[in-house]
Amino acid sequence: MGIMVEKRQFPCSGLKCSGILYKPDVEGKAPAIVMAHGLGAVKEMHSDVYARLWAENGFNVFVFDYRRFGESEGEPRQALYPEDQVADYRCAISYVRSLEFVDPDRICVWGTSFSGGHVVTLLAFPSPGVKCGVAQVPNLYSYRTALKYFGSLEPVLSLAESGRDECCRGKPLSIPIVSRDGISLITSEEAYEFYTTYASRFPTFKNYITLDSIDRIIQYNPGFYAELVSKPILFVVAEKDATTPPEVVDEVSSRIKGEVRVVKYPVGHFEVYEPPLVNEIARLEMEWFKEKLG
Repeated sequence: MGIMVEKRQFPCSGLKCSGILYKPDVEGKAPAIVMAHGLGAVKEMHSDVYARLWAENGFNVFVFDYRRFGESEGEPRQALYPEDQVADYRCAISYVRSLEFVDPDRICVWGTSFSGGHVVTLLAFPSPGVKCGVAQVPNLYSYRTALKYFGSLEPVLSLAESGRDECCRGKPLSIPIVSRDGISLITSEEAYEFYTTYASRFPTFKNYITLDSIDRIIQYNPGFYAELVSKPILFVVAEKDATTPPEVVDEVSSRIKGEVRVVKYPVGHFEVYEPPLVNEIARLEMEWFKEKLG
């Protein structure tokens, strides 16, 4: 099936956010998947592997950059505020639903790593038309991830406080996402390898976030919303994940009242993006879309 791929902008809290639309060559209205990536990532990362396959099988796919990241507008650059990212998802969903070739009542949300947690939040408080979700290697409890890295929250909170004055003046300092030369936000070796090799190939990716993002990230724990999730959700878990604790997925999924499926692979966090496994996972998720969206 032929597809059309083009960049689009959409309104987002008074700004313009940037996305890539994959449109299948089909008659009438087709269902859609709305995608966004993980911590600090930009829309071009891996999206073509998933989106092209799904579009070739009849799904509209829209992947976007959050405000302040990639090609989207917003200041301060690289400020990662989870509540804003969830709001950006909602704006992207609203935009996609408005497209004349999209069935507004057949939408699925997809997220991976940090945005995998956003999927749980979005399904707990669903926008109109959202029928299901996919959460890959999801961050479900930010504070528990911090405890795994540092043993307590004290060093994380102290780090955030060290830049408080600049934050309050509206000129926040920054911290590397990964680094071997001092403090960084993520300390796992697998994350360092991913961000310094694969992610660095993309010009709009920047290896830092603002220091005032730390408070907001630690306070963002979408696993708390599990009991509110009533839409079908598929979890893809990396059993050797050293970046987001995989064991919490079983705990969270057991509290979800709606339909839930958990698929596990004996790999690390970033191996889910590597071929041939990424192709297998993309096909697994496509079957989920077909089942839930038709």
